[in-house]
Amino acid sequence: MQIAANAIIPITDATKHFKTACDKTKEMGTTFIFKNNRPDIVMMDIARYEQLISVLDSMEHAEIGELIARRKVVDSGNRYSLDEVVGGL
Repeated sequence: MQIAANAIIPITDATKHFKTACDKTKEMGTTFIFKNNRPDIVMMDIARYEQLISVLDSMEHAEIGELIARRKVVDSGNRYSLDEVVGGL
């Protein structure tokens, strides 16, 4: 993972100057809070977050579609009621 130097905010700066850290995050889209010289927390603008969630949802829907297509190929046609499936519990 590559992190741009100007996107790094030391945790002490983030806690002392939270509004400044938020403003920087809104400007850049994403910032990284470092603790002990290591990435610890990611802050991102809500628009960026929503964009990422949208991409993840699309990927998940594509995976589900592929799974359905694969299962249709090997579908035996047998169907079971809920009682048959969980009846032994």
